[in-house]
Amino acid sequence: MAMLINDYLQKETPWEILVIDDTRLNRAIVRKTLDRMNIAVTEAADGQEGLDILARRRFDLILVDIIMPNLDGFGFLERFKDHVRDEFIPVILMTGSDDLNSKIKGLSIGADDFLLKPLNEKELVARVNSLLKLKRAHDELFAKNLQIKKELEIAKKVQQFIIPKSFAQISYPTISGRYLPIEDIGGDYFDCYTLPDGSVGMLIADVTGHGIPAALVMSMSKMIFSIYAANIGSTSELLAAVNREMKGLLLDNQYITAFYVIYHPAENTIHFTNAGHTRALYFRKSKNAVLLLDTDGLFVGIADDANYGEKALRVEPGDRLFLYTDGISEVRNAENEEFGEGRIGAFMKARGDLHGDDFCEGLLAELQSFTSLDRRKDDIAFLSIEF
Repeated sequence: MAMLINDYLQKETPWEILVIDDTRLNRAIVRKTLDRMNIAVTEAADGQEGLDILARRRFDLILVDIIMPNLDGFGFLERFKDHVRDEFIPVILMTGSDDLNSKIKGLSIGADDFLLKPLNEKELVARVNSLLKLKRAHDELFAKNLQIKKELEIAKKVQQFIIPKSFAQISYPTISGRYLPIEDIGGDYFDCYTLPDGSVGMLIADVTGHGIPAALVMSMSKMIFSIYAANIGSTSELLAAVNREMKGLLLDNQYITAFYVIYHPAENTIHFTNAGHTRALYFRKSKNAVLLLDTDGLFVGIADDANYGEKALRVEPGDRLFLYTDGISEVRNAENEEFGEGRIGAFMKARGDLHGDDFCEGLLAELQSFTSLDRRKDDIAFLSIEF
């Protein structure tokens, strides 16, 4: 037994254990054995007394007898979780019977291990060691999870700061959008730039994956896009430059899809390039028609020497350009139907009377009527650009 005690994972402050047993001798055996392990033992004579003590203090481990007056071990376990709630406190049931049904019942209502009475000191030490190590591992993991949650909250605030909520600084065209990540942080993003020659750059992009890895890549690529956008007036050349920069920064299973547009007011045209992203939709008001905008181009970050196409389109007053990520088009309803670009186009044609935020909220309402957005599996991001 000395070897087992010496192998025990030491703790700066004593572990706190509650032993609940109506037999004073059993409580004395537990106390005598665990005193040698830097463990502080508190005693209770029945389950109700044990619950009363738990209401005032917290313990690292509980040993509880099954058969006791007032409130037995099973009754204690049934009420125990209401006292500790989400806190993890392992419980060892002590029993004088090796009855399988009692063990099954105990495990089903919250016990973590069993000890057969009369108590064997070596077995007592071994089982207490095992569960206290489990307790320590759980508490360390819980603390790390709390730290991760705090860091995620910081990352969420950073992401909310760097993704624009308003495009009021751009007088024309009129731009509005929405970003709805499925987690606290995500990999979809959009951005708009007033370029040196007076033209306007508009970007939407989607990083593979979700959570912290996608958010980190999103932040890097967003910064690189903004740097190059100020110096490159061609949509295809900009995508090629960003691709070269991002190729060495992405993991093997990561890539970025992007659609970049430049509006040239002097020509009243848009130039656009698609890098493996969803096709943009363009509503031509004069013809009451929706055009699909697309070019050749690989995902960003896949190949060093990727080539990207570039096309141009003349714009007219009343037209609308819609850039979006596949979280909209690929969302499915209860019948496993995709919302699809067809439904987006139909909404653009039917609700051309909606402008700015009203259009964005109207589209989200249309999506919500199609399926519950709470159950979606991907981020949603889109820009509505009105000419």
